[in-house]
Amino acid sequence: MKNGKYYRIRKELVWGMGLLAVLIACTGIFGAVKRWGESHTDKVLTERKVLAEAASELEDPENCYLCGTAPESLMGYFRQFDDLGVICVNQWYVLDMGILGQDIPDGEKKGTRTSMTGTGEGGDFFSSTQTPSRGISTVEVRYGEDSILDVEKAKTILCQKCLDKLLSVMETYGPEGEEPKPRDLCLVDFQTMELYSLQEQYTSYYIRDYYVRLDQTEDGMEIEAVYAPERIRGNLQDILS
Repeated sequence: MKNGKYYRIRKELVWGMGLLAVLIACTGIFGAVKRWGESHTDKVLTERKVLAEAASELEDPENCYLCGTAPESLMGYFRQFDDLGVICVNQWYVLDMGILGQDIPDGEKKGTRTSMTGTGEGGDFFSSTQTPSRGISTVEVRYGEDSILDVEKAKTILCQKCLDKLLSVMETYGPEGEEPKPRDLCLVDFQTMELYSLQEQYTSYYIRDYYVRLDQTEDGMEIEAVYAPERIRGNLQDILS
């Protein structure tokens, strides 16, 4: 109303203006969602990928690099320790995480040890920091150019049981239609010989008395393991008494 006068607006015009406002709002929301989707397309894991079964070509299972006694593998040596390790399969390099430093004399376990190791041309590079007096170990891995698992190589050094075990932890995710390309890395428990995935979709594990945290980095990953045995009430009471 203006100066005592009323202005009439046709009902059809009011509904039309309201519908136009709704369409404009929906268009804005749709555009924002579309832009978000386009900007995140390369980050979305779209399909679970599992490696096909493979037949071992190792003639004598006793020479298996994981469960056997092949001198080149050094697993016979590592099995004596209650510890975890990282295996680079393509070059078969085994890194002892040294969480408790069981190969170090008790009087020398104080402080921190650091080391850097490469697995050869095109292979992975490892940098490790160990503090055995506190039961902590951190391994930084930088992927090499040839860090995608070579199944043909694995078939020649692992018995059928261990080959199946390895392939089962190489599950990955990626764009639909692409071939699986798992990294040639896995975590191993030296006491049980169980393998654990180090692919990007995993973030942590509890392995017996160890807690393991995994973080992806720009060109690799960081693996931190801590000795964290369960604190049972009876044991705590014994300590306090």
